[in-house]
Amino acid sequence: MFRTFPKLLLCLSALLMLVTVSMGDSVWATPANEQSETSPAASIQAKALNKEVEQLYRHVEEGNVQAVLEDIRRVSGLFEASSFQGLTGVEGIHVLAESILEMKEATARATQEPQHWMVSAGKLRMATDSLIHVKDALWLQYYKVIREDLRVMGEYAAQQDQAGMRRAYASLSEHYELIRPSVVIQRKPEDVNMMESWISYAGGLVSSGDTAQVQKVVSQGEEMINSLFGKKKDEPALAPLGEVKEPWTWQLVIGAFILAALTFAGYRKYRGQQYSSKPMFPRKM
Repeated sequence: MFRTFPKLLLCLSALLMLVTVSMGDSVWATPANEQSETSPAASIQAKALNKEVEQLYRHVEEGNVQAVLEDIRRVSGLFEASSFQGLTGVEGIHVLAESILEMKEATARATQEPQHWMVSAGKLRMATDSLIHVKDALWLQYYKVIREDLRVMGEYAAQQDQAGMRRAYASLSEHYELIRPSVVIQRKPEDVNMMESWISYAGGLVSSGDTAQVQKVVSQGEEMINSLFGKKKDEPALAPLGEVKEPWTWQLVIGAFILAALTFAGYRKYRGQQYSSKPMFPRKM
């Protein structure tokens, strides 16, 4: 019995090593896009960053360039000192850095290109919001807007109206570009790549004026958009107004979206360095 004990101990040790290696392999085999456990520090840092960007967005609405420059310095410092482990992947961190850099560049040209300044602020605002909100993130409000762009594009294609089809596609592309950082932060890379490949392919068909093929890809686009926004396949893009629990809220959302669709050119006359604008999306109550 005592002679067999060392052999038994050796077998148990080998088994333990195999289990350890197996567990290690499973950790390294985890896809890069899957988020690891969120640390308390990451959540606190993300909330602090989002709070600063909220203030930045308000200052952009007010047209206060000097205040925005100060906000950007704080936002950059927070971003560089923070870790968002568990909140997003490498792609999300990269696109967030790009959004901050774009905001810096847009602020430098704010008086010459106020429309671009406002769009850049909206992108950054939604991007940081997507770090701390999942089910009720601001970018999800664009589901019905993008579905409507797609529906209109399909209607123009059916009517063989190439000019209208191109306008609808341009609107869809602009709206997607606005929410893209948020999409990259919250969705898997393969889902983002599929969506953007479809947008690129559809754009080629629209440019060629192939209305018959555009009609065919519209249905594919509807399914991909539903999936991207976490909607059911048969869920309608636009609910009848009678079914909306708070019609006034929905009207506010639609109004904000209309104002966001490159209509910031109607900004008020400059007062020194200040000019005002409407929000791109309704603030959370």
